[in-house]
Amino acid sequence: MKRLVYLLAVLCLLPAACSDGGTSAKKRDAAPVSVIAAERRDVERRLNVVGNVQASATVGVKTRVTGELLAVHFREGDDVKEGQKLFTIDPRPYEAALREAKARLAKDQAQLIKATEDMRRYGKLVGDGYISREAYDQAATDAASLRATVQADKAAVESAALQLQYCTITAPMSGRAGAIQADRGNMIKANDTDPILVIDTLEPIYVSFAVPESHLSAILERYAAGPVPVSATPAGGRAVQGTLSFIDNSVDTRTGTIKLRGTFENHDRALWPGQFVQVRLSLGTLPQAVVIPAVAVQAGRNESYVYVADAAATAQYRKVRVDFEADGAAVVGEGLEPGERVVVKGQVRLAPGVPLDIRK
Repeated sequence: MKRLVYLLAVLCLLPAACSDGGTSAKKRDAAPVSVIAAERRDVERRLNVVGNVQASATVGVKTRVTGELLAVHFREGDDVKEGQKLFTIDPRPYEAALREAKARLAKDQAQLIKATEDMRRYGKLVGDGYISREAYDQAATDAASLRATVQADKAAVESAALQLQYCTITAPMSGRAGAIQADRGNMIKANDTDPILVIDTLEPIYVSFAVPESHLSAILERYAAGPVPVSATPAGGRAVQGTLSFIDNSVDTRTGTIKLRGTFENHDRALWPGQFVQVRLSLGTLPQAVVIPAVAVQAGRNESYVYVADAAATAQYRKVRVDFEADGAAVVGEGLEPGERVVVKGQVRLAPGVPLDIRK
Protein backbone atom coordinates (compact mmCIF):
# COMPACT_ATOMS: atom_id res chain seq x y z
CA MET A 1 0.00 0.00 0.00
CA LYS A 2 2.84 2.39 0.87
CA ARG A 3 4.48 1.65 -2.44
CA LEU A 4 1.28 2.49 -4.31
CA VAL A 5 0.99 5.87 -2.55
CA TYR A 6 4.64 6.70 -3.31
CA LEU A 7 4.19 5.84 -6.99
CA LEU A 8 1.10 8.06 -7.27
CA ALA A 9 3.01 10.97 -5.69
CA VAL A 10 5.83 10.62 -8.20
CA LEU A 11 3.42 10.51 -11.12
CA CYS A 12 1.71 13.68 -9.90
CA LEU A 13 5.03 15.53 -9.82
CA LEU A 14 6.12 14.51 -13.35
CA PRO A 15 3.93 17.01 -15.35
CA ALA A 16 5.18 19.93 -13.31
CA ALA A 17 8.76 18.81 -13.75
CA CYS A 18 8.30 18.36 -17.53
CA SER A 19 6.61 21.75 -17.77
CA ASP A 20 9.46 23.51 -15.94
CA GLY A 21 12.05 21.72 -18.06
CA GLY A 22 10.38 22.89 -21.30
CA THR A 23 10.26 26.48 -20.10
CA SER A 24 13.91 26.36 -19.06
CA ALA A 25 14.95 24.82 -22.39
CA LYS A 26 13.04 27.45 -24.30
CA LYS A 27 14.65 30.15 -22.22
CA ARG A 28 18.06 28.66 -22.83
CA ASP A 29 17.48 28.60 -26.62
CA ALA A 30 16.61 32.32 -26.75
CA ALA A 31 19.55 34.44 -27.93
CA PRO A 32 20.55 37.22 -25.52
CA VAL A 33 20.59 40.54 -27.42
CA SER A 34 20.43 44.28 -26.94
CA VAL A 35 18.12 46.36 -29.09
CA ILE A 36 17.63 50.04 -29.90
CA ALA A 37 14.66 51.59 -31.67
CA ALA A 38 15.25 53.33 -35.00
CA GLU A 39 14.58 57.05 -34.75
CA ARG A 40 13.81 59.83 -37.17
CA ARG A 41 15.87 63.03 -36.87
CA ASP A 42 17.86 65.62 -38.80
CA VAL A 43 21.39 64.42 -39.61
CA GLU A 44 24.35 66.37 -40.93
CA ARG A 45 25.55 64.51 -44.00
CA ARG A 46 29.29 64.06 -43.67
CA LEU A 47 31.66 61.70 -45.39
CA ASN A 48 34.72 60.52 -43.47
CA VAL A 49 37.52 59.04 -45.55
CA VAL A 50 41.30 58.84 -45.63
CA GLY A 51 43.09 61.27 -47.94
CA ASN A 52 46.61 61.95 -49.10
CA VAL A 53 48.32 65.35 -49.06
CA GLN A 54 49.93 66.49 -52.31
CA ALA A 55 51.89 69.58 -53.29
CA SER A 56 49.84 71.86 -55.52
CA ALA A 57 52.82 71.98 -57.90
CA THR A 58 56.03 69.96 -58.13
CA VAL A 59 59.00 70.56 -60.39
CA GLY A 60 62.22 68.60 -60.77
CA VAL A 61 65.18 70.88 -61.40
CA LYS A 62 67.63 69.55 -64.01
CA THR A 63 70.66 71.05 -65.65
CA ARG A 64 70.55 71.86 -69.37
CA VAL A 65 74.33 71.84 -69.73
CA THR A 66 77.08 69.44 -68.73
CA GLY A 67 79.80 70.60 -66.40
CA GLU A 68 81.24 70.81 -62.91
CA LEU A 69 78.92 72.02 -60.16
CA LEU A 70 80.80 75.02 -58.76
CA ALA A 71 78.39 76.45 -56.18
CA VAL A 72 75.11 75.85 -54.36
CA HIS A 73 73.37 79.10 -53.35
CA PHE A 74 70.75 77.80 -50.90
CA ARG A 75 70.27 75.26 -48.14
CA GLU A 76 68.24 72.08 -48.34
CA GLY A 77 64.72 72.64 -47.00
CA ASP A 78 64.75 76.40 -47.69
CA ASP A 79 61.81 78.24 -49.15
CA VAL A 80 62.95 79.56 -52.51
CA LYS A 81 61.46 82.25 -54.74
CA GLU A 82 60.89 82.05 -58.47
CA GLY A 83 64.02 83.26 -60.28
CA GLN A 84 66.27 82.78 -57.24
CA LYS A 85 69.79 81.51 -58.06
CA LEU A 86 70.17 77.87 -57.00
CA PHE A 87 73.30 76.41 -58.65
CA THR A 88 76.28 77.56 -60.68
CA ILE A 89 77.95 75.27 -63.20
CA ASP A 90 81.51 75.99 -64.38
CA PRO A 91 80.91 78.60 -67.12
CA ARG A 92 84.44 78.73 -68.57
CA PRO A 93 83.95 76.23 -71.43
CA TYR A 94 80.78 78.02 -72.46
CA GLU A 95 82.38 81.47 -72.21
CA ALA A 96 85.10 80.23 -74.56
CA ALA A 97 82.50 78.82 -76.94
CA LEU A 98 80.67 82.16 -76.94
CA ARG A 99 83.89 84.08 -77.72
CA GLU A 100 84.65 81.68 -80.57
CA ALA A 101 81.14 82.10 -82.00
CA LYS A 102 81.43 85.88 -81.81
CA ALA A 103 84.83 85.81 -83.55
CA ARG A 104 83.46 83.66 -86.34
CA LEU A 105 80.57 86.07 -86.74
CA ALA A 106 82.90 89.08 -86.94
CA LYS A 107 85.06 87.36 -89.57
CA ASP A 108 82.10 86.42 -91.76
CA GLN A 109 80.56 89.88 -91.38
CA ALA A 110 83.80 91.43 -92.66
CA GLN A 111 83.82 89.06 -95.63
CA LEU A 112 80.16 89.89 -96.31
CA ILE A 113 80.95 93.61 -96.39
CA LYS A 114 83.68 93.00 -98.96
CA ALA A 115 81.48 90.64 -101.03
CA THR A 116 78.65 93.17 -101.02
CA GLU A 117 80.98 95.94 -102.17
CA ASP A 118 82.38 93.70 -104.92
CA MET A 119 78.88 92.90 -106.14
CA ARG A 120 78.00 96.61 -106.26
CA ARG A 121 81.17 97.46 -108.19
CA TYR A 122 80.73 94.55 -110.60
CA GLY A 123 77.19 95.71 -111.21
CA LYS A 124 78.48 99.01 -112.59
CA LEU A 125 81.23 97.35 -114.62
CA VAL A 126 78.98 94.75 -116.22
CA GLY A 127 76.70 97.54 -117.43
CA ASP A 128 79.61 99.26 -119.13
CA GLY A 129 80.81 95.98 -120.64
CA TYR A 130 84.11 95.85 -118.75
CA ILE A 131 83.41 92.46 -117.09
CA SER A 132 81.32 89.49 -118.05
CA ARG A 133 77.88 88.78 -116.76
CA GLU A 134 79.20 85.50 -115.36
CA ALA A 135 81.67 87.33 -113.13
CA TYR A 136 78.92 89.55 -111.78
CA ASP A 137 76.69 86.53 -111.07
CA GLN A 138 79.53 84.86 -109.18
CA ALA A 139 80.02 87.98 -107.03
CA ALA A 140 76.30 88.10 -106.27
CA THR A 141 76.34 84.42 -105.35
CA ASP A 142 79.30 84.89 -103.00
CA ALA A 143 77.55 87.80 -101.29
CA ALA A 144 74.34 85.82 -100.81
CA SER A 145 76.26 82.85 -99.44
CA LEU A 146 78.11 85.00 -96.94
CA ARG A 147 74.87 86.68 -95.96
CA ALA A 148 73.44 83.26 -95.04
CA THR A 149 76.66 82.37 -93.22
CA VAL A 150 76.38 85.52 -91.12
CA GLN A 151 72.82 84.60 -90.19
CA ALA A 152 74.01 81.14 -89.10
CA ASP A 153 76.80 82.74 -87.10
CA LYS A 154 74.35 85.00 -85.32
CA ALA A 155 72.25 81.96 -84.40
CA ALA A 156 75.41 80.23 -83.14
CA VAL A 157 76.21 83.24 -80.96
CA GLU A 158 72.68 83.22 -79.53
CA SER A 159 72.95 79.50 -78.83
CA ALA A 160 76.33 79.89 -77.14
CA ALA A 161 75.01 82.78 -75.05
CA LEU A 162 72.02 80.66 -74.03
CA GLN A 163 74.28 77.75 -73.04
CA LEU A 164 76.31 80.15 -70.92
CA GLN A 165 73.12 81.45 -69.33
CA TYR A 166 72.13 77.86 -68.46
CA CYS A 167 75.27 77.63 -66.30
CA THR A 168 73.29 79.58 -63.71
CA ILE A 169 70.30 77.48 -62.59
CA THR A 170 67.43 79.46 -61.07
CA ALA A 171 64.20 78.37 -59.37
CA PRO A 172 61.43 77.89 -61.96
CA MET A 173 58.77 78.55 -59.29
CA SER A 174 58.41 79.47 -55.64
CA GLY A 175 58.21 76.64 -53.13
CA ARG A 176 60.11 74.54 -50.65
CA ALA A 177 63.36 72.94 -51.75
CA GLY A 178 63.99 69.28 -51.05
CA ALA A 179 67.24 67.36 -50.77
CA ILE A 180 70.12 68.23 -53.11
CA GLN A 181 71.11 65.23 -55.21
CA ALA A 182 74.55 66.49 -56.31
CA ASP A 183 77.40 67.90 -54.23
CA ARG A 184 79.66 70.75 -55.22
CA GLY A 185 82.53 69.56 -57.39
CA ASN A 186 80.55 66.78 -59.06
CA MET A 187 80.18 66.58 -62.82
CA ILE A 188 76.52 66.77 -63.77
CA LYS A 189 75.06 65.89 -67.16
CA ALA A 190 72.59 67.81 -69.26
CA ASN A 191 69.01 66.57 -68.91
CA ASP A 192 69.99 63.64 -66.70
CA THR A 193 67.16 61.26 -65.78
CA ASP A 194 67.12 62.20 -62.10
CA PRO A 195 66.68 65.86 -61.07
CA ILE A 196 69.27 67.45 -58.85
CA LEU A 197 66.53 69.11 -56.81
CA VAL A 198 62.76 68.88 -56.36
CA ILE A 199 60.71 71.95 -55.41
CA ASP A 200 57.19 71.59 -53.99
CA THR A 201 54.59 74.32 -53.68
CA LEU A 202 53.06 74.06 -50.19
CA GLU A 203 50.81 77.15 -50.28
CA PRO A 204 48.22 76.24 -51.37
CA ILE A 205 48.30 72.48 -50.96
CA TYR A 206 46.01 69.68 -52.15
CA VAL A 207 44.39 66.73 -50.39
CA SER A 208 43.21 63.95 -52.70
CA PHE A 209 40.68 61.34 -51.60
CA ALA A 210 38.07 58.99 -53.04
CA VAL A 211 34.45 58.35 -52.00
CA PRO A 212 31.96 55.67 -53.07
CA GLU A 213 30.07 56.51 -56.24
CA SER A 214 26.77 56.28 -54.32
CA HIS A 215 27.53 59.74 -52.91
CA LEU A 216 28.27 61.34 -56.28
CA SER A 217 24.78 62.76 -56.85
CA ALA A 218 24.73 64.45 -53.46
CA ILE A 219 28.25 65.80 -53.98
CA LEU A 220 27.44 67.24 -57.41
CA GLU A 221 24.26 68.84 -56.09
CA ARG A 222 26.09 70.41 -53.16
CA TYR A 223 29.00 71.48 -55.39
CA ALA A 224 26.65 73.27 -57.77
CA ALA A 225 25.08 75.17 -54.87
CA GLY A 226 28.32 76.79 -53.72
CA PRO A 227 31.67 76.14 -52.02
CA VAL A 228 31.80 72.76 -50.29
CA PRO A 229 33.79 72.78 -47.02
CA VAL A 230 36.38 70.07 -46.46
CA SER A 231 38.45 69.46 -43.34
CA ALA A 232 41.67 67.46 -43.10
CA THR A 233 43.15 66.21 -39.84
CA PRO A 234 46.70 64.83 -39.82
CA ALA A 235 47.70 62.26 -37.22
CA GLY A 236 48.33 64.04 -33.93
CA GLY A 237 47.34 67.39 -35.42
CA ARG A 238 44.35 69.65 -35.60
CA ALA A 239 41.70 69.89 -38.28
CA VAL A 240 42.51 72.24 -41.17
CA GLN A 241 39.74 73.80 -43.23
CA GLY A 242 39.62 73.93 -47.02
CA THR A 243 37.19 73.68 -49.93
CA LEU A 244 36.38 71.03 -52.52
CA SER A 245 38.10 72.11 -55.74
CA PHE A 246 38.02 69.11 -58.06
CA ILE A 247 35.70 66.22 -58.97
CA ASP A 248 37.13 63.66 -61.38
CA ASN A 249 35.42 63.20 -64.74
CA SER A 250 34.81 59.46 -64.34
CA VAL A 251 34.20 56.79 -61.72
CA ASP A 252 36.94 54.22 -61.22
CA THR A 253 35.25 51.02 -62.41
CA ARG A 254 37.69 48.85 -60.48
CA THR A 255 36.88 50.32 -57.07
CA GLY A 256 33.51 52.00 -57.62
CA THR A 257 34.85 55.28 -56.27
CA ILE A 258 35.15 58.83 -57.55
CA LYS A 259 38.31 60.87 -56.98
CA LEU A 260 37.98 64.28 -55.31
CA ARG A 261 40.43 66.95 -54.27
CA GLY A 262 40.34 69.70 -51.66
CA THR A 263 42.44 72.86 -51.71
CA PHE A 264 43.90 74.28 -48.47
CA GLU A 265 45.68 77.62 -48.04
CA ASN A 266 48.16 75.99 -45.62
CA HIS A 267 49.78 79.23 -44.51
CA ASP A 268 50.80 77.60 -41.22
CA ARG A 269 52.18 74.49 -42.99
CA ALA A 270 49.93 72.17 -40.97
CA LEU A 271 49.71 69.85 -43.99
CA TRP A 272 52.76 68.27 -45.59
CA PRO A 273 53.09 66.42 -48.91
CA GLY A 274 52.81 62.66 -48.51
CA GLN A 275 50.82 62.76 -45.27
CA PHE A 276 47.74 60.62 -44.79
CA VAL A 277 44.92 62.59 -43.20
CA GLN A 278 41.37 62.05 -42.04
CA VAL A 279 39.10 63.93 -44.44
CA ARG A 280 35.61 65.12 -43.56
CA LEU A 281 33.39 66.34 -46.39
CA SER A 282 30.25 68.21 -45.35
CA LEU A 283 27.24 67.88 -47.68
CA GLY A 284 24.62 69.71 -45.63
CA THR A 285 21.79 68.44 -43.40
CA LEU A 286 19.46 65.55 -44.29
CA PRO A 287 16.07 66.27 -42.67
CA GLN A 288 14.07 63.61 -40.80
CA ALA A 289 16.26 60.66 -41.71
CA VAL A 290 15.85 57.17 -40.23
CA VAL A 291 18.88 56.62 -37.99
CA ILE A 292 20.21 53.55 -36.17
CA PRO A 293 23.56 52.75 -34.55
CA ALA A 294 26.13 51.74 -37.17
CA VAL A 295 26.96 48.57 -35.18
CA ALA A 296 23.50 47.24 -35.98
CA VAL A 297 24.30 47.01 -39.70
CA GLN A 298 25.78 43.73 -40.90
CA ALA A 299 27.52 43.15 -44.24
CA GLY A 300 26.16 40.30 -46.35
CA ARG A 301 27.56 38.92 -49.57
CA ASN A 302 25.60 41.29 -51.79
CA GLU A 303 23.72 43.51 -49.36
CA SER A 304 23.59 45.14 -45.95
CA TYR A 305 21.09 43.91 -43.38
CA VAL A 306 19.94 44.20 -39.77
CA TYR A 307 18.03 41.96 -37.40
CA VAL A 308 14.74 43.40 -36.14
CA ALA A 309 13.02 42.26 -32.93
CA ASP A 310 9.31 41.81 -33.73
CA ALA A 311 6.39 41.98 -31.29
CA ALA A 312 6.86 38.29 -30.40
CA ALA A 313 10.54 38.87 -29.54
CA THR A 314 11.85 36.84 -32.46
CA ALA A 315 14.59 37.85 -34.91
CA GLN A 316 13.55 39.05 -38.35
CA TYR A 317 16.09 39.45 -41.17
CA ARG A 318 15.77 42.86 -42.86
CA LYS A 319 17.67 44.03 -45.94
CA VAL A 320 18.53 47.75 -45.67
CA ARG A 321 20.16 50.45 -47.77
CA VAL A 322 22.58 52.58 -45.79
CA ASP A 323 23.05 56.00 -47.38
CA PHE A 324 25.96 57.05 -45.19
CA GLU A 325 27.43 56.82 -41.69
CA ALA A 326 28.32 59.70 -39.38
CA ASP A 327 29.61 59.70 -35.80
CA GLY A 328 28.72 56.05 -35.20
CA ALA A 329 25.20 56.36 -36.66
CA ALA A 330 23.94 54.84 -39.91
CA VAL A 331 21.35 56.66 -42.01
CA VAL A 332 19.00 54.09 -43.53
CA GLY A 333 17.43 55.05 -46.85
CA GLU A 334 15.32 51.91 -47.33
CA GLY A 335 14.22 48.84 -45.38
CA LEU A 336 13.44 50.23 -41.92
CA GLU A 337 10.76 52.33 -40.26
CA PRO A 338 11.10 54.60 -37.23
CA GLY A 339 10.34 52.80 -33.96
CA GLU A 340 11.38 49.35 -35.14
CA ARG A 341 13.80 47.70 -32.74
CA VAL A 342 17.12 46.65 -34.27
CA VAL A 343 19.63 44.33 -32.63
CA VAL A 344 22.87 46.13 -31.76
CA LYS A 345 24.54 43.39 -29.72
CA GLY A 346 24.44 39.60 -30.01
CA GLN A 347 23.92 39.27 -33.78
CA VAL A 348 26.41 36.42 -34.05
CA ARG A 349 23.86 33.86 -32.73
CA LEU A 350 20.93 35.09 -34.79
CA ALA A 351 19.02 33.66 -37.71
CA PRO A 352 15.51 34.47 -38.95
CA GLY A 353 12.92 33.25 -36.45
CA VAL A 354 15.30 32.75 -33.51
CA PRO A 355 13.66 33.77 -30.20
CA LEU A 356 15.26 36.70 -28.48
CA ASP A 357 16.17 37.28 -24.85
CA ILE A 358 16.11 41.09 -24.93
CA ARG A 359 18.40 42.66 -22.35
CA LYS A 360 19.44 46.16 -21.54
